[in-house]
Amino acid sequence: MQITVLGHAHASFSPERATLRMRLGVEGSDKQAAMEHTTSLVQGFTTVVEQLKDMSPSPTSWSSVAPIATRSWRPWSQDGKVLPTRHAAECLVKLKFTDFHSLSRFIDRWGGRTGVTVEGVDWTLTEGRRKQEEDNVLAQAVVQAHARATTMARAAGEQSVRFLEIADEGLLAEQQSAASPTMYGAAMRSGAPPDSEGITIAPEDVELDVTVHARFSTD
Repeated sequence: MQITVLGHAHASFSPERATLRMRLGVEGSDKQAAMEHTTSLVQGFTTVVEQLKDMSPSPTSWSSVAPIATRSWRPWSQDGKVLPTRHAAECLVKLKFTDFHSLSRFIDRWGGRTGVTVEGVDWTLTEGRRKQEEDNVLAQAVVQAHARATTMARAAGEQSVRFLEIADEGLLAEQQSAASPTMYGAAMRSGAPPDSEGITIAPEDVELDVTVHARFSTD
């Protein structure tokens, strides 16, 4: 007799890193002014990043600044008339924090500036920790699959099972789609308690889900 089962495991972890995503840029009727304002924002951002990197210990571990992108368009009024040309310049920047209190202060300082849009925060583990925990949760999913198959076999009058096939979700012969272990990061939440200044970052756990498909034999 053959038994095909699904094994699943889930675990939650406190985040160790937080990557802030921001969009710096403005739009207006003057193309040069939009470019100059955006350039000034980017220069200010890079200056602060260098200051943070020079701290000991530094609250950041990585940053990126994309090239400044520009665009121009002719908007339409509600009555169908073509309006004067508008121009926009923007730059996507990212900054990874190891200290979440510093992250809160940084967002409080930058979030309210004209031309700055805080798009969100990605909460993660370090690369080494993530790989370790993925391996652990994967092993738990395999154990769960074996236990499930054993229970089904005993209910059918058999005493034990042996592995015939085991695969990531969707990779057994009859499956049509493939999926890999999924790491979920929490979104950023902000709020200012009455007795504090600025915003409060409340990171949620990083969650890891792993599913495997396995086929067993009772022979």
